Amino acid sequence: MKAMRAVWVILSVALFGVGYGYAEGPVVSNVRVTTRTDGSGMVDIYYDLYHPQGSACTVTLYLSKDGGASYPYAVTSATGDLGAGVAPGANRHVLWDAEADYPGEHIGRASIQVEATGPGGTGDIIPGEMISIPAGAFQMGDPWNEGYSDERPLHAVYLNAYKIGKYEVTNREYAEILNWAKSRGYLENNGGGTYTGGLIYAYGQPLADTETSSEYSQLMYTEGSFGVRSCFGYGVQLFSMEDHPMVYVSWYGAVCYCNWLSEQQGLQACYDTATWTRYEPVRNGYRLPTEAEWERAAAWDGSKHWRYGMTSDTIDITRANYYESGFANPLGLTSYPYTSPVGWYNGEHPARLSTPGTLTKNARSPVGAYDMSGNVWEWCHDWYSSTYYGLSPYLNPTGPTSGSYRLLRGGSWHADASDCRAAYRGVYSPYYRYYFIGFRLACASD
Repeated sequence: MKAMRAVWVILSVALFGVGYGYAEGPVVSNVRVTTRTDGSGMVDIYYDLYHPQGSACTVTLYLSKDGGASYPYAVTSATGDLGAGVAPGANRHVLWDAEADYPGEHIGRASIQVEATGPGGTGDIIPGEMISIPAGAFQMGDPWNEGYSDERPLHAVYLNAYKIGKYEVTNREYAEILNWAKSRGYLENNGGGTYTGGLIYAYGQPLADTETSSEYSQLMYTEGSFGVRSCFGYGVQLFSMEDHPMVYVSWYGAVCYCNWLSEQQGLQACYDTATWTRYEPVRNGYRLPTEAEWERAAAWDGSKHWRYGMTSDTIDITRANYYESGFANPLGLTSYPYTSPVGWYNGEHPARLSTPGTLTKNARSPVGAYDMSGNVWEWCHDWYSSTYYGLSPYLNPTGPTSGSYRLLRGGSWHADASDCRAAYRGVYSPYYRYYFIGFRLACASD
């Protein structure tokens, strides 16, 4: 089990806090620092400590004398809730004798760092993890007769064995493949030419935004390299968005990710980027799931078609990141997108950090995939037709041969409960990019 780390930084002692929280490990929040006024040099430090399994953590304090640029100085003359074996809870207290550590020293730009290290959660994310789904038939469409006409008729579909991503593709994964693709000269500016920043193009199509082409994109491009932004959230913590789902990505951007990851791993590319069609018979590389493959993985347990993609016929904020009379926003992020780390709804994390006593449910789909209702809409392979279900073949349907819109499935943090149903068919132009659209991978079975 890997160790995870959370950091809280107090700048200009007791005046401001910045924390770094990680989904699978400890979260430090609500730090308060008070310097006693009796001339003793004693400093009271209070903080809240959360761990998804309730595990004891090791808490360490560090001092910066340059306003937080670095933390090379030890905080040793302290007692209370620090060191090994600190139990999670509110109002953890450390009493620091600053005068003993740094006698007579006035540090005008003092900054204290509280660091908690503990075991990772049982739901540790394995990048690119795929779930094998056996061949078989299922009932596709709206068995509840509550949705739109394009969700009917309910019809039988047979799928060959395949694999689907356990998680949505993350910002970190997408940034890594962009750096790989850039090193091979695949990325372009609009109109061609070597990529220099902003909206990313390849093969003449827009792929994804960076923060300079869309203020809510989570991708950065600095000094010739792609990275991922951080965002302030609950308790003035600064959360890395690396493990959040990739957003502001077009259908073309999702397809290019599939092809490039395949090439990187020595597999066959599944898409012809001259025609943007899938090679047939399907190759062994990564691709987008067909909407039939997506719905099978989201809703079918072998005998029942569940309403939502978490083996449930009901939805609430303990099961999904969606809009329920307000944004769920589990991390309390201060700017869009209000996504959550992939796999957050695994029964270990709080539904909202602001109410740590209310935990998420283990909201997996019947095959074990996460976030198939809510978080971000997911691109599928298929073109959209409102009448396709009445014409769909029984064996491995892949959608119409042409169209104006591609399919999206699963709803998002921005969508209501109806749109998060497993049978709901969302549609957008393949060029479209927004802060609630992402994707997950599929591939052929071994």
